[in-house]
Amino acid sequence: MNKRITGLVVVILCIGLLSGSQAIASQALDELVEAARKEGGFDVMMPSVGEKGSRDIIAAFNKRFGLNIRVRGDLAGQESQKFNQAVTETKAGVPPTFDLMQGEASNVLNLKDAGGAEQIANWRSLMAEIAPEAHKMADKISPSVLGGYGFLWSTRTVALLYNPKVISEKELPSTWKEMGDPKYKGVFSVPPWISVALMGALAYDRAEWLEIVKSWGRNKRQVLTYSAGVERMLLGDIKFLYGNAGYFFEHKAKDPNAPIAINFFEDLTTMRQVLYVTRKGARNPNGAKLFAIWSSGAEFSDIVQKYSPDVENLVLGRGATTQRILGTFKGENINPVSWFDGPKELEKFLWFETKEGKEYARAIARAQREGK
Repeated sequence: MNKRITGLVVVILCIGLLSGSQAIASQALDELVEAARKEGGFDVMMPSVGEKGSRDIIAAFNKRFGLNIRVRGDLAGQESQKFNQAVTETKAGVPPTFDLMQGEASNVLNLKDAGGAEQIANWRSLMAEIAPEAHKMADKISPSVLGGYGFLWSTRTVALLYNPKVISEKELPSTWKEMGDPKYKGVFSVPPWISVALMGALAYDRAEWLEIVKSWGRNKRQVLTYSAGVERMLLGDIKFLYGNAGYFFEHKAKDPNAPIAINFFEDLTTMRQVLYVTRKGARNPNGAKLFAIWSSGAEFSDIVQKYSPDVENLVLGRGATTQRILGTFKGENINPVSWFDGPKELEKFLWFETKEGKEYARAIARAQREGK
């Protein structure tokens, strides 16, 4: 009997503690909402969902938190340039252009290291209130060194995109290394950025990988953004390129007969996290914080999918494109890798913040661009 009474007391105490923590979380959320209301609005980089999609996202955000504030959404893209600008603003002590920015983990980390990102206090408890489905995988949504700073809303998986009218699947390079074979000279493009190229360090020795990237630089036809490269590939001017898998789904949705197909390298398939980050010194930080955490959840994801179904989110697992990619991975036994898969991967990611790592990154950029 005494044991039963003791057990009952423990259960009651646990329920009381849980209720207390939920009350504290609810109070923190209420305070954040009221602070956002007083600010009256904020500036944010938006996903590529068009004007109507942007309006629907803003309306859903206001409705979710009982607000009627002005959210100024920027749809212009240019992620890398804007993060470079944000780092410059931080170093110069200039007020941030955006209260909230979205970008790949490497850009968010660079901004954080420059002192330009703000960590959201009590972010886990706030996420449990705002986006409980994201809270179940909180360490993947706001991973490791970016915990509380960045909040994942989508992913970008790298694929080999090709024009099946000018090259067959069996003629494609099967590995990143094979892309440097002289027989592929002049038939593909490479991008002007190196976020994907750096991820070769996850599968290769750094010295060997540098030589592989040099071989691409010698073989490439042009340096083109992914979107420009895909357009050239559709015209048959180039045969293939590596780029975000989403481009395949985007063009097939527009035209099922579009001459674009998708394949994955045998040696390495990478996934990059795309996150929202609140700027340090933001003029309107509270609305930005609410939006950042809300963006990690199902409601935001479903609206984005409605207007941009090619956007993937392999972490949350929502959307038709996501399910098709995951199905392909399962069928072909592909295991995508990222910088946040474990301690070893994270260590390699953080190495690029060292002096030696930055020099290596510059060497990779030169290798991809010039082939030397």
